[in-house]
Formats: sequence, structure tokens, C-alpha cells
Amino acid sequence: MPQVTSLSNNKLYYKPVAVKPDEPPKKKISTNVKIGVGLGLAALASGGVYIAFGRKLQDVGKVFETVQQASSFMDVLKDVKLAPKKFKELMFKITDDEKLSEKFVKEVISNPRRSKDNVRILNKKIGGDNELMDWMLRPRGYQEAYYRYTLKTHEEAKNTDDLLKLSPNWNIWKIKDKFGDSFTIGEPPKEFGGIDGFRRTVTESRLFGNDRARNINGIEFKDYIMGGMSGKGVRKVEAGGKKYILKFQASDMNHSNYDLKDNMSMKSDSTFLNAQLDRFLELNHYENGPKLKFFDYKTNSALYEMSEGVNPPREKVHDILRLNEELKDLNSLGVYYNDVNTGNFMVQGDKMSFIDSGESTFVDFFKPGVSGYHFTLPNLNGRSVTDSAAAIALSKTK
Repeated sequence: MPQVTSLSNNKLYYKPVAVKPDEPPKKKISTNVKIGVGLGLAALASGGVYIAFGRKLQDVGKVFETVQQASSFMDVLKDVKLAPKKFKELMFKITDDEKLSEKFVKEVISNPRRSKDNVRILNKKIGGDNELMDWMLRPRGYQEAYYRYTLKTHEEAKNTDDLLKLSPNWNIWKIKDKFGDSFTIGEPPKEFGGIDGFRRTVTESRLFGNDRARNINGIEFKDYIMGGMSGKGVRKVEAGGKKYILKFQASDMNHSNYDLKDNMSMKSDSTFLNAQLDRFLELNHYENGPKLKFFDYKTNSALYEMSEGVNPPREKVHDILRLNEELKDLNSLGVYYNDVNTGNFMVQGDKMSFIDSGESTFVDFFKPGVSGYHFTLPNLNGRSVTDSAAAIALSKTK
């Protein structure tokens, strides 16, 4: 019997071969045919026709019903057997449903350390970067679902921690809308006599300037360290035998001009932005960052525990990529360190911590930001296509 050897111009070409009379003829598909079939399957898959050898395909409607009843979306989605086009249809159905989308958003943001893994899963299932971005940004997609979740979070928040647990990039006007002109983050140490005592002491310290040490209301104000371009001032403080660092906006000494005050607070590396980010890290159990005790909007100042140790050598921190590789847990929370300076780090034993969050960037695919509510760290405003694209790219790094 002849044997198939190639396929060209829709014609089959045969080559006679010798076979035993009792042996059934065998057909062998050539390499050209295999390549043609492979390309054909790839084309079908990209069009939404999924070829799964040995696997039964699932129906979008039935999977959607399963998702509605499941305790975990990602546990279901990672094992779904759908063509990319159908998977994308499923994701739009989830984020278009008001109640279901809230449940989905709550799950994927509840443990930010899993964000990268979840992005990888969705990216593979949905058909790649472009399709994932399309689901993120189009009407009825994830961005709209996150918008609804953000507004509800803001409306129901009982204190600033309820907002900062979610993200470290709330604009100051939305926090003031919710909590007024005297909002705070955390609690001042008892040595300062409560919030009112803290405000009196900090305000009085500014009246005397920062050129020398001074005892004010039993609080020792030590060395003054000038801040950077943000106009942030830093001063060592001792109270009740404990050492602290006080950060404040030196460029807004009297706090009478609220427009100036608020705009300076939103400037990159301000006391307010530092305090937000540092509290976010603490609420998400990050251990190697600044230890914020208290931030007070009234005096635009923040109090930190003083970190003990020595500054690392320059070669330890000057490479920003290598530095972030050593801060993997920080990165897993969506925070990437940018202010590379030996003075911003402290080494104690084999542990290295940063003591100023500086110009850090916040990028989490599942927390894309909402215009009017968030800004893009360091200091841009609202949601950003580039942030989402960066989050996808960063999700592919180990």
C-alpha cells in the first residue's frame, strides 16, 4: 500500500512501500502536516474555539453558576477549562455583577502578597497581557468593580485605618471629606499627653525654631535634620526615656493656608505621604520599615520610633534593582523602593530596615486607583494605564 509522505497545495502525495500481505497498511503524517495542524489549532484557540485533548470543555454559564456558589473565586478560576475568549467572557460576567464583583474584589485584595500569583493565573487563562488589560479597563471590567468597592469602603470607613489597610495612596481631600480637618493616624505615646498635648508641644517647638535643643513640656527636642525637596523637616525627640523621630512640613510652619498645606502634603516625599505608606505597611504586617506611632493633620507632623543600628555601605544599597530584590516582602505588597540612599537604611545584626519610605512607588494590579480618591505614588493623580501595564510586567518577576 502507498504511504502518505506530504501534503501540498491540497494534494496528497504517496510513495509505494512494501508490506506483508497480513499486515494492515500504516499511514504516517509528515512533519509538514503536523505543523499545519498545529498552526490551525492555534488559530482556532485564539478565536475562542478551544481544543483540549482528553479534557471535557466547560460551559461559561455553568462555570459562572459554580463561581457564584464557591467560597473562593481563584480556586475555581485556576482550574477552569475554557478557551481564552470564553474565559474573558466569564470575567466580564463576574465584574459586571454588583454583588459578585464586590466579593471578587474583596478576595483578590485581601492578601496583597498573592497579587502577583493571581495576575499570572488570570493572564494565562484570559489569553495574555492585552486581553487582561482589556478586561481591566473596559466598561463592566475590573476597574469599574474596584471603583464601586472603593466608594463603599470610603463611605463605611470608621477611621483612617479602614482606608489605609486597603491602600496607601488616598488623596488628602477625600480623607478630610470623611474625617474632617483634624484627622489623625495612629495614637501618640502617652508621654505626649494625648492628641491635644502632642499638638501643643509640636506647635510650641516651632515657635522657638529648630536651631538648638530645647525642653518643651517635658519633651526633649534634639538635633534638627533638614528635609529634602518636599520641604520635610526631621528632628530627634526624647520623651519618657524613649527616643523618637519627628517629621513635619517645615515649608508650612503656621498651617493657616489650607490650600498650601494640602498641596504640600500631596507633594512627593511629604510627611503625609510617608505616614500613609508606613501605616499601610504596618497594617499589612511588614516588619522592616519605619515604625509610625502617630500622624496629625492639624500640625502636619508624624512621630516615629527611632531605629537603632548603623548605615549600610553604599555598595549595599546603590543598585536600585538589586536593592528591591532584597526587599521581596515589600515588593509583594506592591511597594517598590526608589529613594536609594545609605542614610535611609539601618542595619542591626543581619537585619536591614529602611527608615524613610521616601519616593516609593505603589503598584498593585488589583488596586488600580480611582480618580478623585487616589493618586499615583510618588505624586501623580488618579488611575493610570501605565500602572496596570507595569503591574502585569512585574507579576512575571520572581
